[in-house]
Amino acid sequence: MKKKQVKELRELANDKLNTLQPSNIRKGKYKPSFLEFEGYTDLFITIEALINVSILAAQGDTFSPPRIKDHGIDIRRTLELANHLLPFEEGEFLDESYRILKNES
Repeated sequence: MKKKQVKELRELANDKLNTLQPSNIRKGKYKPSFLEFEGYTDLFITIEALINVSILAAQGDTFSPPRIKDHGIDIRRTLELANHLLPFEEGEFLDESYRILKNES
């Protein structure tokens, strides 16, 4: 691989590979850099929504346990989180890397 291509890939990586960042706490582990919460309550509500949607999906029927107050909101929050987890910038990096590598051939 040519030095110019390596430099271009490094620049792309610096710009695009930002979904996961090295953990400050655990060596060799990564954490998502894009998740933001308004506080602990918002975090807990989101986790509860994930659990509630999992409960509803596992049941396979329309019965909603009494502790699940609004399954529509839980589903929305879960889908919003899943949407945030999609690493589009990393996909762009892979597309550009593939283009650079294919041009080398």
